[in-house]
Amino acid sequence: MIDRRQLMKMAATMSAAFGLSNLPEPVLAALKKITPDRVPKLVYLQGQSCTGCSISLLQAASPSPLTLITDYSKLAFHTDLSATSGKQALDLIDQYISGQAGEYFLAVEGAVPYDMPDACVIGDKPFADYIEKAASTMAGAIAIGTCATYGGIPAAEGNPTGAIGLREFYKRLNKEVLLIDIPGCSVHPDWVWQTIIHLVKVGLPELKDGKPSLFFSRTVHETCPRYHDFQEEIFAQKFGDKGCLFKLGCLGPNTLADCSTRWWNDSQTWCIDANAPCIGCASPLFARNKNLPFYRK
Repeated sequence: MIDRRQLMKMAATMSAAFGLSNLPEPVLAALKKITPDRVPKLVYLQGQSCTGCSISLLQAASPSPLTLITDYSKLAFHTDLSATSGKQALDLIDQYISGQAGEYFLAVEGAVPYDMPDACVIGDKPFADYIEKAASTMAGAIAIGTCATYGGIPAAEGNPTGAIGLREFYKRLNKEVLLIDIPGCSVHPDWVWQTIIHLVKVGLPELKDGKPSLFFSRTVHETCPRYHDFQEEIFAQKFGDKGCLFKLGCLGPNTLADCSTRWWNDSQTWCIDANAPCIGCASPLFARNKNLPFYRK
């Protein structure tokens, strides 16, 4: 067991290694609040979302979801998991968002309807109002899933709500916050929970374009087991064929994610293993264009 002095020394070393000295002061101040004896409380709010990311998070295998939301975080509120509801739930959210309930991290699943705030409300208040106010009270935020990160399916071409991701939302409001983006549709539980564990045990993980480098530094294509087929120009001509799926619309070359080495469903399978092309669900452009084959019958 390390003492506080050792912890701070380690944090300083890690901060130097990650270049944290260049971070804005509000971000550094937020990081100083994270220590093993002060596990961050999570207030988990959902915007324009199908709740698929929440379902995926509950499929964490090791540690279990119960361990992750009790030992490595304290889940103060979650729409689907919390026992509280109605006015009691709204009061609880208000207490955190107003800064009266202590330190917390904001976890957001789903896009923000920027052009049509009333398209997504919590109680009788627009979802956007909550996350705008949270900018001045939260220790930091985690955008969970492609909708919260880039807008995702709600931001598809032709959607009148003007759906955007959390980073774009705070940018338009000129709010400077600590924000970690974790895309994916749905998000992989390891990407979220291991990021939270890193925050608790070490501090802010190394980020690249706002995303943890540990998971999003290489394309699916680079580490795909069928990459050799691509080099040898052995291409599948129809689904079910062996060979690289590039000519069947695989978006692995444009998608940064470690699916090919991490796999899904407790490491049982993943898209390519199921002989399906990568649909680029962790990509900024995922589902934005109505001509995307994903939408075709």
